[in-house]
Amino acid sequence: MATIPCRYLRRVRRSGVAPGLAACVLLLPSAAQAQQSDRDHQRRFYFRLAAARVIFDEKADVKLGGQALPGANATASDNNGVSLELGYFLTPDVSVAATVGVPPTSTLTASGTLAGAGTLGKVTYGPGLYSLRYHFGRPGGVRPYIGGGLNWTIIFKTEDGVLKDFRTTNTVGPAITGGIDVPINARIGVFGAASKVWTSTNARFRLGTPGGLVPGTARVQLDPLIVQLGLRYRF
Repeated sequence: MATIPCRYLRRVRRSGVAPGLAACVLLLPSAAQAQQSDRDHQRRFYFRLAAARVIFDEKADVKLGGQALPGANATASDNNGVSLELGYFLTPDVSVAATVGVPPTSTLTASGTLAGAGTLGKVTYGPGLYSLRYHFGRPGGVRPYIGGGLNWTIIFKTEDGVLKDFRTTNTVGPAITGGIDVPINARIGVFGAASKVWTSTNARFRLGTPGGLVPGTARVQLDPLIVQLGLRYRF
């Protein structure tokens, strides 16, 4: 094996080349991280696909023939579904996102003083959440986030049960969201998220009584918690 003469090494040290080489070596990881960060910044869009659980925290104020029914209530069945999301990074730390769900169907069941009446009706709905988010941590790493926005849920279909001519309105309400993104590689990652929504809907119906069908209304507070677990793709 060839050896480097000692006088050459002394000359290199005196000339200051060795310290310069050492500094370059130390800077290499930082440069690589900067290049990775630049690549992550260039991939501003992201798409997320998740399994979702919608958990309602419902309460109803029911009126029949214009008169309040004390203690009358209804429960909405929780739903499992699939959510789709498209997001865009405005800056390395701030993003906007639109999240929608494959429309599930929730069953409304009589409770309170109406308990035992059975299924009041069914509602097929399309949930949507539109949010602004702040992401913690450095791009390319594990990134928790928090955000807030607006929930807009569209009612696609209603089905009668005990209630006849059952109809309900689309809902709009504020929402907060939070979660964590965990990268697998530069493009693909996994995430978990939870969103809380405050929203209510107005329902109209007719209820059968011994004297015939009587018109009624209900103000139904839904306030769901939405939990998601899925995959993320950046592009």
